[in-house]
Amino acid sequence: MEKGGTDLMARCPFAVWKKISGSSGTYLGGPFKIVHHTTEGSTAQGAFDAFQAHGSDPHFTVDATKIYQHIDTGEAARALKNLTGGVQTNRDSAVQIEVVGFAHRAKTRATLENVRKLCRWIESTHGVPKVWPNGPPKPAVNGHDPGNHNRNATNWDTKGGHYGHSNVPENTHWDPGYTKTEVDFLMLESTEGLESAEFSAIILEDPGLKSDHSRMPDHADPEGASMEMPSKTKPAAKKKPASRKKSADGRGKIGAAKAQKVAASKDRPTRKADQKSPKKT
Repeated sequence: MEKGGTDLMARCPFAVWKKISGSSGTYLGGPFKIVHHTTEGSTAQGAFDAFQAHGSDPHFTVDATKIYQHIDTGEAARALKNLTGGVQTNRDSAVQIEVVGFAHRAKTRATLENVRKLCRWIESTHGVPKVWPNGPPKPAVNGHDPGNHNRNATNWDTKGGHYGHSNVPENTHWDPGYTKTEVDFLMLESTEGLESAEFSAIILEDPGLKSDHSRMPDHADPEGASMEMPSKTKPAAKKKPASRKKSADGRGKIGAAKAQKVAASKDRPTRKADQKSPKKT
């Protein structure tokens, strides 16, 4: 197959096919590469809903139990920002994986196992080398963006391999936030060293995942693939006290009542007892 060609339409044999928005078009060149994202949410269904709403599908979504495929790997996905006049991103032969979870949280062993298995298939199918041309992703620091990500555009455009979303030019997100141990696990072949002591640190379950939220506040923009963050509701505006209605002459109800009382007293006939007798001279 020619570099960056589109003649190979591939569906992973062990993935569940789930089309959502469809491809962003044909590839325009570049060596094949694998891009790792996190959905910034806790469920695959939440990610699917976000992809549908924003037309930001990856090729694959992976969680602890399943691998879902949304787009043939011979066509471009939609999960990267692509600026006008810059390098190609989505259409630069980038096969994209969204891992269910958050960049600031550890990934479970079952999820990583599915990602690892999928990566071996993509590497074999599209000739992707097991290297990280811009370096591996950086893990969170105190739960937040570690910063200083290498997004070298020349490497991206000319070197095949693995890239974190954090290492793609024109993009600003810092997912997937893999630790060194997680990267080492993902790069293993199926028969080598999976029971190494190094990997005992990988968590088996993550009970806090479902109650967490994204720490990427801009993850709702077209660059991001998911919008599973709890929506922030605006505080209810305080009600202004009801203004007293004014009468036709501009006075309030109380003022109008007083005026009517005064007017009534003026119109009342004067009683004899109230009349003063003229002084005798």
